[in-house]
Amino acid sequence: MKYYLSLLLMLICTTAFSQAKKEADVIARTRLLNNTVFGTKDSLTLEDLFAKTATYGHSGGNVQTRQEAIRSISHNASTYTDTSVKKYDVIMNDDVAIVRYIFRETETREGKPSPLNLGIMLVWVREKGKWRLFGRQAVKLT
Repeated sequence: MKYYLSLLLMLICTTAFSQAKKEADVIARTRLLNNTVFGTKDSLTLEDLFAKTATYGHSGGNVQTRQEAIRSISHNASTYTDTSVKKYDVIMNDDVAIVRYIFRETETREGKPSPLNLGIMLVWVREKGKWRLFGRQAVKLT
């Protein structure tokens, strides 16, 4: 009996650790995405982050394909400062993860600073052993 209880406890701990590692990996990819979109704008990193059939929704309602998003992000002349993220909420189901968070920043476009307060939802899928962005939607918060 003790053997079976030990085995069950070990299985539960292994499953919990695996789930926690997947969640940490998704949050790391989310942070890399934010750093790339609002910082480095590196197209090679974006190529690695985006799933082949990704869509990228902006807070103004514009939705872009993978190629359109990578092109517009990597050529964006705006600069972003004072960025902050409020708590990541992660929901996972096998090889799909949904991440929701609040992102605040100051965008400077053509020398004019403007505060942004966004609610962002990301959908990540496992593709070729990596978490890749399948969908993104941002909404302006007041």
